Amino acid sequence: MTTSVVAPCYVFGVVRAGTPVPAVDAAGPAAGLRLVEAGDLAAIVGSPPGDRPLGRAVDLVAHDQVLGAFVAAGTTVVPLQFGALLADESAVVEDILTVRGDELRAELEKVGDCVQYTVKVRYEQDEVLREVLAAHPEIARLRRRSDSDSAESFDRSVRLGELVVRAIEELRPADAGTVLDEIGGVADVHVHDASAPEDVLNAALLVERGQADAFERRLENAAQAHHPRLRISLFGPSPAYDFVGRT
Repeated sequence: MTTSVVAPCYVFGVVRAGTPVPAVDAAGPAAGLRLVEAGDLAAIVGSPPGDRPLGRAVDLVAHDQVLGAFVAAGTTVVPLQFGALLADESAVVEDILTVRGDELRAELEKVGDCVQYTVKVRYEQDEVLREVLAAHPEIARLRRRSDSDSAESFDRSVRLGELVVRAIEELRPADAGTVLDEIGGVADVHVHDASAPEDVLNAALLVERGQADAFERRLENAAQAHHPRLRISLFGPSPAYDFVGRT
């Protein structure tokens, strides 16, 4: 175990003891970046600013930069979702590495040699609207009436919007499933609920590092195959936020 420092500690995440600490050019709580070890576990710790409270944008950026640097170095990381502020290194050992030791070991094993990618898929509005109008003549008729007659246009527009959204929602499950099938080859998937009518898929995927290049190629092929109807975006690799417990 490292020599205990009696000063506030910001905890980014947990790795295995003995992990090298990469150089990180980040501000905020990334100052004094180091490991606090207890047995086979180690917490990634920095020193929070002493002249202001945490929570600014620079702190959130630093959190992602530090964890991203460990991931880029090939390290298995259990990230803390927003970081944790503890009184000192002894509290880090007691409250995180000891109390949660078994849970953290299990999460390190679960994540293994994997990283998280986030895939977001959205309909191109003009393309999907043409598809909906062709498949639903009643919606097309209502749209023509709305365009040609201003009387009661507000109520008609509301009704039209509801019908279009419902028709798009009926398309979503099959389209999301198709994209996931075409991507394939992932260790685990966590699908988030759609937040807008044009959202098709917002999914976190756990991918083995050795399969990352092949995964990216499959996603690129899917994006080309479904253009221009679907717009597919890829984010990552990143720490496995969606596949571990959140603190």
